[in-house]
Amino acid sequence: MRKDHFRSVLLPLVIIPAGGLLTLAVCYLLYYFVYNSVESWFFPTNPTSVPADIIRRAYAVVLLVLYLALLRTKISDLLKATILVGPIAMIVTTAILALYETPSLAIIVAIIAIVAVCIFLLYRYTKLWIYYYAVAVAVLAAIALAWPEA
Repeated sequence: MRKDHFRSVLLPLVIIPAGGLLTLAVCYLLYYFVYNSVESWFFPTNPTSVPADIIRRAYAVVLLVLYLALLRTKISDLLKATILVGPIAMIVTTAILALYETPSLAIIVAIIAIVAVCIFLLYRYTKLWIYYYAVAVAVLAAIALAWPEA
């Protein structure tokens, strides 16, 4: 009984934050690579002209589409939930940075809207509790990394 409890509850509580933050780090590094590639290929003489918002939004959408394709595979739910942290955190980061110069209330409303959509979809498709936990980890990590400083 204790082994089953460890495997079904305690293991996801450790693996999702650790693996999710690793997934988020990989997502940020890939974004950095894409951004620097666009800058060096198309804007070598004027790096301030790089359309960072467009690249960031397109990258977040691509990550989301790739994750939706991953959901169709037969890999374990724990791995899918762990990988979910990267795309959700990138979407929240994109929303925070898009509203960077607006009042904090607008950012909070955007984050609540993203979380509400995620929870609705997870509930609608009857996903396990580990997916909800992954969304919470993703949102907290994105807020910690992208929140505007006072």
